Amino acid sequence: MPDVSESTQLTVLMAVHNGSPFLRTAIDSVLQQTYPGFHFLIIDDASTDDTVEIVRSYLDDRVELVCLDQNVGQTAALNIGLRRATTPWIARMDADDYSAPTRFEEQMAALAADPSISCVGTHIWIFHDDPEVVEGELTTPLLHADIKRTLLRGSPMVHGSIIVNRLAILEIGGYDERYREAADMEMYDRLVSRYITANIPKKLMGIRHHRDQGSRSVLAYDEVINICRGRLKSGDYSRHDAATISATLSRAYIFRSRFSWRKQSVAEQLKDLARAFRVSPNTFIWNFFLVSFFSRFSVSRQSAVRRVLARSAPRFLTGR
Repeated sequence: MPDVSESTQLTVLMAVHNGSPFLRTAIDSVLQQTYPGFHFLIIDDASTDDTVEIVRSYLDDRVELVCLDQNVGQTAALNIGLRRATTPWIARMDADDYSAPTRFEEQMAALAADPSISCVGTHIWIFHDDPEVVEGELTTPLLHADIKRTLLRGSPMVHGSIIVNRLAILEIGGYDERYREAADMEMYDRLVSRYITANIPKKLMGIRHHRDQGSRSVLAYDEVINICRGRLKSGDYSRHDAATISATLSRAYIFRSRFSWRKQSVAEQLKDLARAFRVSPNTFIWNFFLVSFFSRFSVSRQSAVRRVLARSAPRFLTGR
């Protein structure tokens, strides 16, 4: 077991709202970590189910529960946790996921091996009900340069898997509370421009897939669209990078158009498809094909497609 000094103490930060169906699995996975030097800060975002009772049932000195009187959303709740924490490092944990027993130990070892790194994530596996039953996996770029490049196409670090320097994330302003579903993607824009990041090439985090996940909502695509448009408007990117952002924006419009189709709102669907074509005509056909078929794949096949795209970043998807 590693020695833990004051400089290597971490706070595990979880924000939860009505998380009772999966909460015990997530909490148990944290309390069973092999790394001893952590404090577990749980921000209850005005839950109306038995979330608070579940957390209070754990008679463990490492667990601290903060109950909010009003529902402020995960992003604002995380900022409350960041300001309350006092340790040098923050480990993210979501209430429906699962951390492998050696997750914190291996991430803190990576940080100790390279003190220039301020944020480290991991590869992840995907599960539905049982964390031991792997439905798929997702590999993430390892080096900072690749993380920065991948950020133009999506999120290069799985937010629930990161350990980040608390002063670094506070210095960039924490999370932008305008974003409720894509706050991690927006935060990475600011973080990678100032601090070194990395991912460990090990699957140390299990991400649960279920119906109610915000990352699949219309709001999530609205926010990704807003982030991409902001990037293009800033003028801070090369022509090649701007083309990649435009392709990502086009893909987000196409994804959003599918929600209009499900609601039988043909006019809105056509508007989004027109926007998708206008911002990146060179990638529109391929992006439309990819989006149309991707949602039909199983989780394991989706994971395989993501791995191929992450490695190759083909021209027809980036416009470059």
